[in-house]
Order: sequence, then C-alpha cells, then structure tokens
Amino acid sequence: MKRTLTQVLVSFLFLLLGLHLSTKAQNRVITGKVANDKNEPLAGASVVVKHRPSTGTTTSESGLFSLTVSSTDDSLSVTAIGFESQTVAISNDLQIRLSPNRRQLDEVVVIGYGTQKRADLTAPITTVNTENMLKRTTATPMEALQGSVPGVQVVSAGAPGKSPDVRIRGVGSFNNESPLYVVDGMFVNDIGFLNPNDIAEMSVLKDASGAAIYGVRAANGVVLITTKKGTLNMKTRVTYNGYVGFQTPTHRLKMANGKEYLAFSLGRQSAGDSGTALLSSQKFGGSGLNPTTSTDWYDKLLRSSALITNNGIDLQGGSDKVTYSAGINYTYQNGIMEALNNFKRYNIHLQVEIKAYSWLKVGFTTHLNNSTTFNPTSSAFSQAYTASPLFPVYDSNNVNASPVRFASGSVIGRGDDANPVATAYYNYDRVKSFQILPTIYAEAGFWNNKITFRTQLSQLYGSLSGIVYSQRRNLGPGTDFTPSHLDSRQERNTNYIIDNLLTYRDGKGPHHWTLLLGQSTREERWRQTKVGADGVPNIEESWYISQGTTTPPTEDGSRNANISYFTRGTYDFDNKYLLTATFRADGSSKYQTKWGYFPSVGLGWVVSREDFMKDQKIFDFLKLRGSWGKLGNDGVTPNAGYAIVNQGNNYSGIFGSTAGGNGQYVPGYTVNRFFTTLAWEVVTEWDGGIDFEVLNRRLKGSVDYYNRKTKGTALNAPIPFSYGTIYGNWADMVNSGFDVVLNWRDRIGNWGYQIGGNLSTVKNKVTSLGNNPRITSGFPEWTAEFPNRSVVGQPINYFYGYQFIGVYQTQEEIDKDPMASKYNLTATTKIVPGFPKYKDQNGNGILDEGDRVNMGSYIPKFTYGFNLGLDYKNFDLSIAFQGVAGNKILNLNRGKLYKASTSLNLDEKFANSLWTGPGSTNSYPSAYAIGQGWFKVSNSFFVESGSYLRIQNIQLGYNFNVGKTSPIGLRVFATADRPFIFTKYNGFTPEINVNNSFGYSVYGYDANVYPISATYSLGVRATF
Repeated sequence: MKRTLTQVLVSFLFLLLGLHLSTKAQNRVITGKVANDKNEPLAGASVVVKHRPSTGTTTSESGLFSLTVSSTDDSLSVTAIGFESQTVAISNDLQIRLSPNRRQLDEVVVIGYGTQKRADLTAPITTVNTENMLKRTTATPMEALQGSVPGVQVVSAGAPGKSPDVRIRGVGSFNNESPLYVVDGMFVNDIGFLNPNDIAEMSVLKDASGAAIYGVRAANGVVLITTKKGTLNMKTRVTYNGYVGFQTPTHRLKMANGKEYLAFSLGRQSAGDSGTALLSSQKFGGSGLNPTTSTDWYDKLLRSSALITNNGIDLQGGSDKVTYSAGINYTYQNGIMEALNNFKRYNIHLQVEIKAYSWLKVGFTTHLNNSTTFNPTSSAFSQAYTASPLFPVYDSNNVNASPVRFASGSVIGRGDDANPVATAYYNYDRVKSFQILPTIYAEAGFWNNKITFRTQLSQLYGSLSGIVYSQRRNLGPGTDFTPSHLDSRQERNTNYIIDNLLTYRDGKGPHHWTLLLGQSTREERWRQTKVGADGVPNIEESWYISQGTTTPPTEDGSRNANISYFTRGTYDFDNKYLLTATFRADGSSKYQTKWGYFPSVGLGWVVSREDFMKDQKIFDFLKLRGSWGKLGNDGVTPNAGYAIVNQGNNYSGIFGSTAGGNGQYVPGYTVNRFFTTLAWEVVTEWDGGIDFEVLNRRLKGSVDYYNRKTKGTALNAPIPFSYGTIYGNWADMVNSGFDVVLNWRDRIGNWGYQIGGNLSTVKNKVTSLGNNPRITSGFPEWTAEFPNRSVVGQPINYFYGYQFIGVYQTQEEIDKDPMASKYNLTATTKIVPGFPKYKDQNGNGILDEGDRVNMGSYIPKFTYGFNLGLDYKNFDLSIAFQGVAGNKILNLNRGKLYKASTSLNLDEKFANSLWTGPGSTNSYPSAYAIGQGWFKVSNSFFVESGSYLRIQNIQLGYNFNVGKTSPIGLRVFATADRPFIFTKYNGFTPEINVNNSFGYSVYGYDANVYPISATYSLGVRATF
C-alpha cells in the first residue's frame, strides 16, 4: 500500500511537470538597470518574467541586467531585499527605480482587542510566520512553533493528538504554567482542536505591556489567534492542502539482552535473583549464563512505522459588501505503540462578514471540531524498561492465561514483572469530544470611522465522552481471573464572553493617538459525571453500567463568573516617540478578594527617524523600547482557603476503629480550622528592548531583557506541629533573561537564501516562601529517594541530593576516606570497592544532611532555534534546528532499581558500563552496590543532562503553475520532521512533559514517557 501510494504521488509529480513544459516561442534579449529611490544602483535585484518565474536573472554590481524573453511575455517582476517590488512592461533599455520597503514596519499586528503597526509597538510581540508553521507535520498547532519563537519553550508530547506543554519566559507558578489562548476573541485553555491551516495570524504577547489588557488571565503570556477571512472584491480562491507520511521512533533506547541482564542480576548477589537463570532455562531453554530467551520488550511494543495524514480544502472570497471563508479538514495520526492508540479529528470553519451599510458591518465565525482519541496506557513503556528479558511475550504452555496466552514473569520467579505487551493489549481508553466556537459581532463606525463601536458574543460549547474498559482476563499461572470493568465519564463545558469595545482614533499634525474603552463579561461552566461497573460483557454494544455490578458514582463541576473593565491609550509624536498605557480591572467569583487591578505602560523611541540619523549608513531602522506592568494568574484552586470538615472512618477518635480485627467501624469528624484568604498570583514585569534593521534591511533583529516577579504564588505549605497542609499565597519568585532574534535574507544571482536564529535565556529563583524554610515534593512514592525542593535563593523544584563524584576503586582508597571509613565502623553492609563516592560538602567526614545540594533544575537555561533557507527559481529548501541546554532530568527508569526486591532490567549502556574491578570505570557503580543502602539515597548519578539539539524540519518544495488562462498554482513538497536528535540523555527522549495525573504537577522526572517520532511525508498544495 505504501509503495503504491508513493508511486502514485511520484507519477502525479511527473505529470504536473510535463504539463508545465511549453513550446518555445521566438525569443529576444532585453536590457535595463535597477536603482533605488536615490538613483543608486541596486546589486542582486531579482528580475523575472511575471508568468514564467523560471525565466529570470539578477542585477550586477552596477544594477544592470540582461534577459532573454519570449515574444509572448508581457511584463517583468522586479524585487530586491528591503524594497517594494514592481511590475513593469517589457521594453528595451528599462530604467527601474525601487522605493524602500516599509511593508514590514507598516504591517498590522494583532494585539489584545485591536491591531497596531509593527513600527509603533512598544512591547515585544512576536508574530508567527504561518507559512513556516505549515511546514511541520504535526496534529496540533503549538507543536509547530517549537524553536521558532524566542522566549517560548514548547515541550513535545509523543502520544497521538496530545498537545505539548508551553511555557513563556520561564516558570512563575507552582500551579498552572500554560498561556492564555484567545481564538477569534474566545478564551480557551488549549488549541489542540484547531486545524493549523485555518490560522491566518498568530501573535505571542510575552511581556506585561502587551498582555496586561487581559488582566488576571495573562500572567503566563497570551497567544492570540485570528482565523482566515475573505476580503472585499476578492475572486473566489480554493486551496487544497494535504500530506501523507509515516512516523518512526527516534533515539530508540536499547535495553540489556538476556545475557547482559543475567550477568547484572547475578552480580547483585541477592537471594531473589539467584534462581532466575535456572528457572528461565528450565522453562524456555538454554543453560547457565546463556539463556535462550532474550525479549526486547521495546521492540515488541513499537511499530516500525505509523501513518499520519492531513487533508483540507478551504475557500475564500468576497464581493463589494460580503466576505466569506469556509474550510473542512481531516487529520489522522496513528500511534507508534503496537496497540490501540490513535487520533482523528474533523474540522469545519465558517466565516461571513456583511457590510450592511457604509458605517455598519456584522459578522459570524464558527469553528466546529469532532475528534476521537484512543489513549495508550501510561504504564506499558515503563514496564518495558523494567521487565526481565528472560521470559517471552507469549507462552503456549500458560494454559491458565485467557483470553490470550501471554507469558508471565512469575514462572521464572519474577512475580513483580508485568508483561508490557499484555498491558498494552488489554487497554481500551477512548475519548470522543465535540466542540463548537461560534462568534457573532457587529461593528459601527462614526465620524469618518474615527470612532468605532464593536460588540461581540463569543461562545464555547464542548462535550466529552470517555470510556475505559478492561476485559475479563487471566495472566496465569496461579492467579485468579480479573473481572472486567467499565469506567464511563461525561463532561460538558459551556462558556461565553461578551465584549463591548469603543475605539477612538485621530491625529493632528505630528500627533497621533488611539483610545480604547472596553467592558467584558465572562462565565465558565464545567460539569463531570463518572460511573463504573464490574462484570460488564466484552461487547461494545453492552458497555453500560446497567450490564454489570455498579461502583459508587461521582460528580463534580464548577461555575465561575467574571466582569472586567479595561482601557488602552496609544500616542506617537511624528512616528518617533511612542507611548502605550493600559489598565484592566477584573472581578472574579473564584476568590475572597474579588477585584484585581492590572496597569501597564510602554515607551518607544524610533531613533532612526531622528534628523541626526539621516546621513548615517548603518541603520535602516532603529527603535528602543521599555515597558512595565502587572499581570494576574487565576489558574489556582478557587476558594481553597476555607476551613474543611473531614469525615469518615479514617478520622475516628476511637483507636483501632478502622482495623478489621475489632469488627466495627466508628466514623469520626475533624475540622481543618486553619484557613487563609486566597487570591490570584500577581506578576510584575519590566522589559527593555531594541529593534533594528541594517544593510538595506537584509539583517533584522531584536534584543530584549526581561524581569518577571511573581508575588503570592499559591501552594500547599505544611502546618506547624501537624501532618496537614494549607493552601495559600505563600511564595514569591523571579524569572529573568534575554530574548535575541537575528534574521538575514539576501539574493545572489538566481539564488536566494536566508539564515535566522533565536536564543532565549531564563534564570529562575524563589525569593520568598513566607514562614516556610523549604517546600519538598516530587514523584509520588519516590519523594524520599528522589525529592525535589524549593528554598529561597534557588530555582523552583530543583533536584536535591548527594553529589556523586566517582567510584571507590580499592579497599585502600576506602580506608583513607574519612566518610567511608566512619560509615564502615557501624554499618551492617560495608562500603567495598565498586561503591559510589559522594562529595563531603561540609567537610565533617560524615554523610549527612549538610552534604545534600542542588543537583540541577528541569528548567532550561537556554532555549534556541535556527533555520536555513535556499531557493533557486521554482525550488526551495528549508532546514530548521531546535534545542535546549542547561536543564536536568531525573532518570527514574534507572532509579527504580532502588526499591526492587529482585533485579529489574536496565538499558544496555548501563549494563555494559558497570564497575567490574579497579580501573574499569569511575562513572558507574558495581551491580552489587546498586542494591545496597549506601547507594539507595538521592544522588546525582541518576540526574542527567536534558540538553539536546534536534534537526526539527527539512522541506524541499517545487512551485509551478498549470494552465494559462486560469492557472492553477501548485506546490509539491517532501518533508522530514524531527529526523535527528543529538543528546547524551539515556532515555527515549529528553523532552519530559509535566505529569498531572497525581492531582498535582510533577516536573522533570522521566518515568518512561511516550517516545517522540520522526515523520517523513509527501504533500501537495493546489490553489485555483
């Protein structure tokens, strides 16, 4: 099937190329000169035949050109970097002058509740190149931004249809880190439902000056999205976008094989491991240290390739009074796990705007999507890391196993080993979701449109239906059947926003100003119902709880209301001196403190427009910026500070009332009388920046320094002299750093090229924890072994433990080390060669609390991306890179060896690098040491670098037209997405998503995440 599809696409490509060829007509030679507005020659200007872009040339150093054209050609297109393009009629001895290009500076940028010229911005607002975004073969839009926007970290998720984690300028909260997304005026928490082809404009508001207009929702930054619209007097344009490709795992982790595992297992010298080899050989063949079975569980769990495809058609157009846009799209992404896991989504987009009168326009926009996701089980990949390779996937002799005869680790004494393939096979987790975002608006203009009033109703209706089913099964031997179980959940979201905006734009002489007055009302409702039952038949038509023995249902919900008033004023004098000021007042039903106030101010100076800059030859454009403002984050638990009554058997005052032995349960009650007034978190940020263009606008860039202080970060803090905690605004922290962007674009002859890059730094530091000396948390069940903590002066949630500095090589070295020799005086298990060595931080010769240090943070110190582009006539090639540096990952996959009663499996590098004798290695302990108490402490051996560099995207494209009277514009392209990664991390991927499955957020712990895939695809875009 794949080979046939490839053959069809290749044949189609050659067919189109054949149609593109035409019969040569009579030719003639024309000459000319291209100069700038000062009549200075322009070198490297492109001169091409308008309807035959493959026929062209570039100007010499003197601005001269010579070109052979056909007698049927009628005009030339003349372009140069930094200048407005021109179309001129073909004649002899052409003299062409190009005017300086101000289009980018005059480009209108979408900002909160309005637009503004780029040259007049006082905030570091980044607009996303949507054409570059479409080069990525991703199912979700934000993943396509990875590495392309400075200050924005995007952490990819491997599972089909899952949206990535997004952080803007560091981490300022123990709670919600995600930015606010605004789609055509509607607030949403995620844009994974959007089709990237429907996005016309995307702006990222990174600082307080740009985002303060959104007040209490803007502390984590704002992403504004405007979807496609038609334009007046536009001929109907139809566009097809589609690609088909396959995904394959990258940076595949190789595990220890049967022989390597057995050597490690015996090296542990534990009673639980000694019989493994014998039992395996007796059951499955082989002998001694040469077992027959060597199961690569990852190989069994991973597909060699998985399909991904996206196909969409949209149309746009307009008359003198009506504009319209419509589109339909289908996306499918299969998972690389060899199990039921995939994602499919249907999107419909509609937009109509009517100019009812010269002073009034009304419009309607809606986005409808319907998706189905089969989620993979989160535990299968984790089990694939730890499961012994000494038993197979299937065992025909396991007669107790049903309905599939999977093998069981218990037959080789591995009762704690699950069969990962069985875990994946018996998982059925389906989520169906439907969502519609309708928006209606009316806008009236008065006084020659100097005053406009706009009212808009934005809505979101969403429903979700989730089914998790596990069939009746037995993994045997010696185990009972696990009954079937069905969990069903239903969710519904009904949100709306009503915005009323009054805008006044005017100017007099060199003075220009805009004043916005706004009022917004918002309500959000969410409801969830969960039911379950045991013994439900394995027939989908019978998946109702009435078909089994029900378990207690649960129901939850929330309703929040907000009202806001806001204003923004902009002023510029002679397009040189710029001022932007905003203020928003937000009232919320979520907290005891109902109102929050969020001001901001931004200043700009366009230095290049000063008289003293007229004769300089360096800067084509130079602007200095500075801004300050406050933002809010209401993504914390609402009203959590109230006193709570706990009830049930666990709170009984009668000792032993919950023990089964006394036969009676006596319920009790306790009151958590400690409570505090809870409010939203507040960010105060200032930003200083410079924007510049030099060398005839071929080199463009910006540099920003930011400082974001979060005050009143909400978290659970321990109650003194109690085991309880209380949630409140206890902490403060600061994020600071630089955002740098540079882009160069030029042409040499028929060749055009561009080089661009961005770099961002972030330094995170906790500045206050109230009366708490520290906050400790971590991965559930591993907080003792691998804690992270927050203290004043250090990053949030850094990894905390002993510093691993090597391995004891000889007994003499141990005897000379005060810390090891003192330990051996009282320890039951002595330190021997092959044991890890820790740094005595306080120099007291004892391994104690004073020796624990900051082992690193999950927050990267640097995020970066750079890209290369090349075009020649109708061909173009682009390559994008992306990476992070300075962050750490706690490799919990390796760390699980701590608690294992018998040896778990380990990766091949770990197994082959273990200490085996003096001088063998100073980086890995011995197999025996891993199972001993001296090593079972939090230490930096398991904290690894999360730095990586990835080739993010490679695309080769060819553009051409088919037909003459109404030509069809075609682009065919081949894409490799995320084909290579360079990293030292010993795991499937150094991109570790936040884990929210435990009721709180866990960062930087790799408990075996879903692998990231490379995607290879072929695509076509047709416009007619």
